[in-house]
Amino acid sequence: MSAWRFRELAARMDAVLVERLGDPATLADGRPIKGAFASPFVGAEIGGGKGGAVRLGSAINADAVLEPTLTVRVIDVVGVKAGDFLTVELPALLGGGRYKVSRLKPDGAGMVDLVLGVSSERTDDIT
Repeated sequence: MSAWRFRELAARMDAVLVERLGDPATLADGRPIKGAFASPFVGAEIGGGKGGAVRLGSAINADAVLEPTLTVRVIDVVGVKAGDFLTVELPALLGGGRYKVSRLKPDGAGMVDLVLGVSSERTDDIT
């Protein structure tokens, strides 16, 4: 099997998996997309032995904490750039809501992680 044929088959497989298993999201321009949404958390409590519960945030290196990401097919997010907004169409308890794209991390195999930040768009006037 040629390398090109392999990439073509892998792209078709990715399309089917993302469509059937992906979490829904909507880009700022209204385009619906699907991808694998991950929303790690900081601040949970963990059991602490004699001293009781310990704040997870004090027990880990903050630099090692993953940011929320939506992993999608590159072809589905053509034109999306850092600073754009998107809405993850999941319940708030699962991390759904409006996010700002902080950066894009392509994997070189047709997928890209949209690294997300909390929507910080200002709605008030500055005078």
